[in-house]
Amino acid sequence: MTDNSNIDEVVQEILAGMSLKEKAAITNLDEDKIPLLQYAFNVWILSQLGEDDEISKDVMLRIWKVLQETHRVRCAK
Repeated sequence: MTDNSNIDEVVQEILAGMSLKEKAAITNLDEDKIPLLQYAFNVWILSQLGEDDEISKDVMLRIWKVLQETHRVRCAK
């Protein structure tokens, strides 16, 4: 089983390699669309963590959650 720190490291590495445009695109996705992105990252995630599909689901959900906090467009007053 992979611990949370390994998943956090993978999430940070993926985010560091993403452009602002890619981050914005993911941020604007509804949560139910996250599994569609998972397939794009599966090969890389599995090679890094050597785990099953559940780990890649966790990674994609964390990426989305981090981007919701850091890259979400907010209305200015």
